[in-house]
Amino acid sequence: MKRNAGTQRKRGQQNCMLRSRATSKITVLAVTAVMLSASGCGHSLLTGGITEGVIEYKMSFPGMDPNGLMTGMLPEKSELSFADGKQSIDLSAGMGIFRTSMVINNAAREVDYHMSIMGKSLFAKYGPRDLQAIDSTPPPMTVLYTNSMDTIAGYPCKKAYLIYQDMNRPEEEVWYTDAIALEDPNWYSPYKEIPGVLMRYEVVQHHIRVRMEASSVKPGPVDKAKFEVRPGHEEVSPAVLDRELDEVLGTFNQ
Repeated sequence: MKRNAGTQRKRGQQNCMLRSRATSKITVLAVTAVMLSASGCGHSLLTGGITEGVIEYKMSFPGMDPNGLMTGMLPEKSELSFADGKQSIDLSAGMGIFRTSMVINNAAREVDYHMSIMGKSLFAKYGPRDLQAIDSTPPPMTVLYTNSMDTIAGYPCKKAYLIYQDMNRPEEEVWYTDAIALEDPNWYSPYKEIPGVLMRYEVVQHHIRVRMEASSVKPGPVDKAKFEVRPGHEEVSPAVLDRELDEVLGTFNQ
């Protein structure tokens, strides 16, 4: 009887240890599942995602005559600053004579578009419908997501193909990353369906085709003044600013 009692105690202890190990494994799996589900299709809690910083893009102009009169005045780079659900896209051309800034408020679905040239400084507040006048890139009929991966400016990127209804327009590819924690970053562009920050893409603005490719990403605090209306700019309607931009940018296309 004593031997049986001892055997039962050992079996009981072994069962307790097995149950404890099983519980630990289940707990680990449960925590992992919660972390993975919380990551969604954006940034992952396991890998993190930067929430504030500056992306610098290298700009080129496919189809532009390299010997054109104004080609040397075109911008070579632009900067995208982001923080707190806001973005600011800044560029300058003509050795700083011409400057534009787009302050993008993701939550309010508004864009403050600034233009400054030869002492004239204007800005207009654009809503989603107004933005269609800026960008003549048609929205894609469908987006085909792929498993292709590349590293751009040190960040893992995925490739998607854009298919257009116009059969004469060839398919295009865009590269985007979900390692930057910016929700719905492309709502104001034709690429609103792309679920990440664009790192390599092309866009047509005011009849000029622009190729953008991220060259560096600098995580860190951003001056909040970047997301405010620029001082010294007169507010005008989107239609007035569109005409001004067409007139200025038309000179670069000569």
